[in-house]
Amino acid sequence: SAGQAGSTSPGLAHWHSAVSEVNGWLVLPMGFGGERHVTTAAWHGDKVLGAAVARELQAQCVGGQDELTRRFCAAVSNEHMAAHLDQLLPLTLLTLLPPAEERAAQVHDCGTLLEACVERVHHSGGADAIEELARYLLATATDTDADASEGEGGEARARREANPKGRLLELGGSVGPAEQVGGASHSPLFRAAASLGERRLTAEGGSKKAAEKAAAAALLASAGVHAAVLPTQRLDLARTASEAVGSRASEAASAGRPLRWSAVAFREADLAAELKDGEDGEAWFRRRPTLHRSVCAPLLFPDAVRAVDAWQARLDDGALALVRVQAARGGEGATRVFVTPAPTSRGSAARRAAGVLAHAHITALLDLQLSGSAGDEGEPQ
Repeated sequence: SAGQAGSTSPGLAHWHSAVSEVNGWLVLPMGFGGERHVTTAAWHGDKVLGAAVARELQAQCVGGQDELTRRFCAAVSNEHMAAHLDQLLPLTLLTLLPPAEERAAQVHDCGTLLEACVERVHHSGGADAIEELARYLLATATDTDADASEGEGGEARARREANPKGRLLELGGSVGPAEQVGGASHSPLFRAAASLGERRLTAEGGSKKAAEKAAAAALLASAGVHAAVLPTQRLDLARTASEAVGSRASEAASAGRPLRWSAVAFREADLAAELKDGEDGEAWFRRRPTLHRSVCAPLLFPDAVRAVDAWQARLDDGALALVRVQAARGGEGATRVFVTPAPTSRGSAARRAAGVLAHAHITALLDLQLSGSAGDEGEPQ
C-alpha cells in the first residue's frame, strides 16, 4: 500500500485503489529505466489533472486570477509532485524507482510518471480517484511549490525536454560535431559522440542535427536522466543500445568473463493466446505489452511478423535481455533488435523491458498493415 499523508490532508483511498491497478512499465519514464516513451500519456494526464484541480478550486470558491494561478501552479508543479511521490504511489510502483534522495534530482521525471498514471486511471474510468488526487495536491501545496513553478510553464518545460542536446549541455556534458560516416550523397549517415563525466556514447542519424540529438538523448537515458525522443530516433537509440551491449561484452571478454547469451525458451503449449470475453487474437495481443505476446506474434500475424526470438545474459551488475523481431516483408530494416538499455537486478525485469520495446514495434507493423501503407518505404521507425 502507498504511504499515508498527514492527518490534516485529504484521504487518498480511492486514488490508491485505482493507481495500484496501473502497470508500472506502461508509465515509467526512460529517466527511471522505463522502456516506453510515456510523454504522450503524460501530456494527456497533465490536462486531465489540471481540469480536476481547476474544478476543485472552483468548488472551494477561490477567487482572483492571481490567486487561482498561484494555487494551481503550486498544486501541479513537478517539485510538489516529486516531494509527495511516496504518499501518492503504491509500493508496486515505488519499488521500480530509485531512492527518494536520487529522485530529488529528477523532478520532471516524477511529474511525468504521476501524470502518466493519471492518464491510465482516467482511461479506466477513475474520475472520482483523480478528483481525490486533485484535492490532496491542493491541500498539501505550499508557497515554496508555487515559487518553484514560476517562470517555466508546461510549454516551456516541454520545449526543454524535447531538446536533449540542450539539457545535456546544461548538465555540463558535451556533444561533439557530427561527421559523415557513410551513406550515399542523397542519403548520408552521420555519427555524433556525446559525453557526460566518464560516460561517452555515439549515435547515428540522417542529418548532423539528428545524430547529435540522438547521441545526447541516448547518453541522458544511460545516465538515468529523462529526455523526450522523437519517433524517428528510435532506430538510432536501438543501434546505440546494441553498441553499448557490444562494448560491455568486449570488456567482459577481455577480462576473462565472456558475456554468454542463452535463449529464452517458451513451451509450445505456452505459445497460445489466452482470450477473454470474446476478444480476438489481435485484441489480446494489444491488451498488454509482454515478451510472451511478442513471441506469439508470428503465430497470430504471419503476414506481418516472420519470427521473434529472445536471449538473456548476466553481467556482474545485473541482467540483460535481447529480442529480435523479423518482419514478414523482407528488405532493409526487416529485422530489428531491442536490448535492455541498462542492466536490471532481475532477469524477469530485463526480459520484460526488452519485450515492451519489441511489442511496440510489432504493434507498429500491425498498424502499417491495417492502414495499407506498408510499402517498401513504410517500415516503422
